[in-house]
Amino acid sequence: MSHPFYSIAAIAAVAMTAPAAAAPASSPQGLAALQASTAAKPAPKPQTRADLMRTAEANFQRVDTNRDRTLSKAEIDAAQARAQQQASQNVQARVAQEFSKLDTDRNGQLSLAEFRAAAPVPRAGANASAAAMQRLDANKDGKISVEEYRAPILAGFDRVDANKDGTISADERARAQASRRTASK
Repeated sequence: MSHPFYSIAAIAAVAMTAPAAAAPASSPQGLAALQASTAAKPAPKPQTRADLMRTAEANFQRVDTNRDRTLSKAEIDAAQARAQQQASQNVQARVAQEFSKLDTDRNGQLSLAEFRAAAPVPRAGANASAAAMQRLDANKDGKISVEEYRAPILAGFDRVDANKDGTISADERARAQASRRTASK
């Protein structure tokens, strides 16, 4: 039996473990990802070589903490740790911001109604629904149960949760992202 409320941890875990590129365009998640990735983005400001040199110098100086004009492994490791911590804080802030938008009654939980209200309505035709049925209807009874729907999402979570503690740590997330980058090359 499913519970009518979803925790922020579960939503964040799904968001972090289900990359947009992995969702087929025929699925609701794939359609949303496709729409988001093709949305008009402002053109980047042209960058000059001088701009690039200034940026490189500033980045180097941030990492060169002992100011000896060389980077040691320890300095690089420390810089990477700071960057990972900042990225984690940014993700947490974004998750909190998005959760706040969805939690319309401000009770700290998302009801199914709140979640559905925020879910994009796919504009898929019969082919998309047939593909979803084929992919998700494991017992081929013509219906997708909540267990069948959850199975691929939970499988993705379980793949990332390397130590099987029910939580995706920053390290596990980083390893999964690195693995996806390697696989896409």
